[in-house]
Amino acid sequence: MSDYTPIITQAGLNAAANAKDSGIHINISHIAVGTVGYTPTRDQTALRNERDRSQVVSVADAGPGQIHITAEFKSTSEYPVREVGFFLEDGTLFAAWSHPDNTLFYQTPLSTVIQGFDLVLSAVPVSAIDVTTTGDINMFYGAEFIAMCDAQTRVATAQINSNLREIKLNDRLMTLGV
Repeated sequence: MSDYTPIITQAGLNAAANAKDSGIHINISHIAVGTVGYTPTRDQTALRNERDRSQVVSVADAGPGQIHITAEFKSTSEYPVREVGFFLEDGTLFAAWSHPDNTLFYQTPLSTVIQGFDLVLSAVPVSAIDVTTTGDINMFYGAEFIAMCDAQTRVATAQINSNLREIKLNDRLMTLGV
């Protein structure tokens, strides 16, 4: 198993199998992060030290039996993220990732972390699983992107104006024969 592959919990597998048998769907709606590093087990029902839980903001197909889901994490404190949980809308821990030694990312109050995760769903009935999202992650940073483009436009305009002044000066000097 990869160091960064979440495992489907027994509760997650049971929920997916029961949903498939009932003809309904389960929804992965939240991703939580915590600070404790360990080797996750299938019988796990919670993170060991959950610090933040965010709604899934985007989902994409990442291949047969695999999805890529993304969440946005903000915090007023700082901590190493060493465990991740994928939760169903009813609060069931569907899948968990952790590693005894590796830190996934470091959260600080100065940063917003947009973190994507791949879930391999080959061991569960994929047709019974949906992912509830808040929208498209690309829309979250529209204002920042516009501000960045505006600043770049001002710099480009200043450079063009400077080049134009230089061309006019060179033209005038050539006209004067200098």
